[in-house]
Amino acid sequence: MNPENDREAMLDLVAAYALGVLPSAEQGRVAAFILADPEARREYDDLRSTANFVGLAAEEPVDSTRSARMKERLMAVVRSDVMPRSTAFSASRSSAMWGTTLAAAAAVVFALVSVIQNFGLRSDLHDAQTRVAVLQSRIDADRHTVARDRSMLTDLTASDAKRFTVAYGTVVLRGAHVYLALASLPPLPRGKVYQAWTLARGAKTVAPSVTFVPNADGTTLVPLPEDAGNLTAVALSVEPEGGSRQPTTKPAFVQPLS
Repeated sequence: MNPENDREAMLDLVAAYALGVLPSAEQGRVAAFILADPEARREYDDLRSTANFVGLAAEEPVDSTRSARMKERLMAVVRSDVMPRSTAFSASRSSAMWGTTLAAAAAVVFALVSVIQNFGLRSDLHDAQTRVAVLQSRIDADRHTVARDRSMLTDLTASDAKRFTVAYGTVVLRGAHVYLALASLPPLPRGKVYQAWTLARGAKTVAPSVTFVPNADGTTLVPLPEDAGNLTAVALSVEPEGGSRQPTTKPAFVQPLS
């Protein structure tokens, strides 16, 4: 007998042993082969982890490569017409038992592979749905940004907008919106930001608004979140990163909105 073919046949039996359907008379021989052959040991370890999945509720996708390899190994034995000669059973009885057992094992593996394929399809569908949701979120965000930019451009160029010239630029007021359109702002020291301030009607002290860092050339356009209808003045100062509750430096400007 060709040693290489005999070894390949033994590797085929490893799959049945991993699945737990190898007749007891063959288990000792196959176990000894697994212990003596590193490749057979790796084959058993890989296929056993897949076989353990058969009786469990699936919680994650299974390695389809190993399942396909188990299927291939089992089917190679199923296609054999006789039991290996070293069996202790009689030829007719052992062949019948062996064929029935392997047929059942093959059916289990066929079912396992189908389950794995279904898991793969569901996983692909879930991934696709996740990507679509992410893309839709980005599209919605882009639409919001475009709508906001159009609204800002309309306010900044409207003939009925009020414009106040201040140090480094202009304060633009239109309806409920107020903007700081600034240029040539001085570079900030390390750890510092610009912070806007607003003075509400009836208030005696300014309240903190947004912080920002201008572009490298000192330009920026800052929409303030406060309702301009409730404000009487805006201001700008340099503050520590994170902002301050009250100005800690002399304001670059304080501009009344009337």
